[in-house]
Amino acid sequence: MFPNKTRKIRICLFWKGNYYSFCWIELLKDGSFSLGFLSKVFKFTEYGTARLRDGYFSGHVKTLTSGNLNINDAKSPHVTFHTPHIEQNSGIVHMVAENGEIDQLELNWFPVRKVDTLLYAYSGNIAKLDRDKKKKSRYQIVNVPSDVQCLRMELMIYPRVPKYPKPPKIIHNPSAIANIHGGCPDYMLSCCFYKNAVVEPQFYFASE
Repeated sequence: MFPNKTRKIRICLFWKGNYYSFCWIELLKDGSFSLGFLSKVFKFTEYGTARLRDGYFSGHVKTLTSGNLNINDAKSPHVTFHTPHIEQNSGIVHMVAENGEIDQLELNWFPVRKVDTLLYAYSGNIAKLDRDKKKKSRYQIVNVPSDVQCLRMELMIYPRVPKYPKPPKIIHNPSAIANIHGGCPDYMLSCCFYKNAVVEPQFYFASE
């Protein structure tokens, strides 16, 4: 679970006796949340939207709705899922590079009315990520089996209804290598990690 004393959590991979930096998630006061990547060598080859079919994203479409951000040049990118303002009909997702360049797309993720998969992220070859010499505080550790070289992280969101109707049960998938859960008054988040064939680092937003 995300710790109670902070709204930001770092996720680290423990693999073959070493710690590797992966990502961080921060819950923001306005109900938005951000996700970024810790490794300085973590480099996306592509990003965009995709349809979720039979548990996997397919029909990938690169999405650049505004801004000039070139994903091949982006360093230490992060994404923020913003709640909609009064004049907006849906939530907004910002993709932000280290130099402040931004791309934006609309995604109807808030208010959270049902269970949704928002994002897939692929680690690439774990051995190429930055090593973390010391396990810092407020880290969640994913213990990766030695025969796994690449992970797929599925980021899922769940509505949080305090009374009736009963909120959906958080999926703690036994087939996942690790499940990390947390949330805020408006929703719950779940990061599930699975073994994946080795691919380049990349991520996709759900388009529907």
